[in-house]
Amino acid sequence: MTTISRREVVMMLTAMAVAQTADADQAAPAPQTPPAPQGPQTTPLPAKVYHSAEIPYKGDATKKARRFFYGPEQSGYNLEMHETVLGPGVETHPPHTHAHQEIIILVEGTVQVSMDGRTDTVEAGSVIFYEPNRPHNLRNAGAVPCRYYVVELRGRSA
Repeated sequence: MTTISRREVVMMLTAMAVAQTADADQAAPAPQTPPAPQGPQTTPLPAKVYHSAEIPYKGDATKKARRFFYGPEQSGYNLEMHETVLGPGVETHPPHTHAHQEIIILVEGTVQVSMDGRTDTVEAGSVIFYEPNRPHNLRNAGAVPCRYYVVELRGRSA
């Protein structure tokens, strides 16, 4: 009779579990990308890389966007970051206000920014800062799509 040590038993169980997981992965359909949550996550945002290829856009060639993250950093302050692509002549939305600050980093194209009824033409490589509770919006002022990143400083949850 052959005896088997506890170490050998653990190694065999681990190997069987890995093999079973591999078989289940082959039989299971590919997972669907879950829809982005509307509200912030409740746990602190982890330190991680948000790979572009892993974050799908929602929308169409006229206007599309994708959210990279939305939730509290370690001290509880909520941050959101998303990217928007607007077709030529497309406006984000009518002028509006909200209680948080926004930083916009224009990566491609030219936009016309409206803040408090004033307008300014902004070129790629520029940064826009919106104050809270002040009317603002923007539209693509160019003949090609524009692309920009938005960092929203949303503050602490109530």
